[in-house]
Amino acid sequence: MLITDALLGEHGVFQLLFQDLEKALPAIESAAALTNRAAPLSFSLEAHASLEDELLFTALEPHLGAQGGPLVVMRMEHDQIVTLLGRVQSATDLAQGRALAAQMIEVSRAHFQKEEQVLFRMARQLLGEETLSALGAKWAGRRGPLIALNMP
Repeated sequence: MLITDALLGEHGVFQLLFQDLEKALPAIESAAALTNRAAPLSFSLEAHASLEDELLFTALEPHLGAQGGPLVVMRMEHDQIVTLLGRVQSATDLAQGRALAAQMIEVSRAHFQKEEQVLFRMARQLLGEETLSALGAKWAGRRGPLIALNMP
C-alpha cells in the first residue's frame, strides 16, 4: 500500500469524525463533556500528524527542502491544529470550546485538502511508487493490528 493512499484513508475517517463532532456540538452541555467528546479525535489527529511528518514529510525534504516551501506550511498547519486541539481540551467556557472545536475542524479540512490535492500528488511524482510503497509498509508497521491476523 502506498503511504499516500493510507494517509488519504485516514483523512476519510477524520472527515466522518469531524461531521460527528459538528453535529454533537450544539447538544454538548459542558466544557468537560466537550473535552471528553473531543479527546479521542485529539489523540488520533496528533498521532496522524506525527506519523505523516515522520514518514512522508521527511522523505520529501530532499526534494522540497526543509526550510521553505510546502513542507513548512504543512508543518505549521499541523502545529496550528495541535494547538487548537489543546485549547479545546483546556477550555473552561463551553461557548469558547465550541468555537475552538469548529475552528480546528475548519483548519483541518483545509489542511487535508492541500495535502490531497497538492502534496500527495507531488509525493507520487517525486518519490515514486517503490518509495511510497516502502513508506506505506512503515506506516502499516506503526499502525499494526492489535490482534494477529493469523489466529486459528
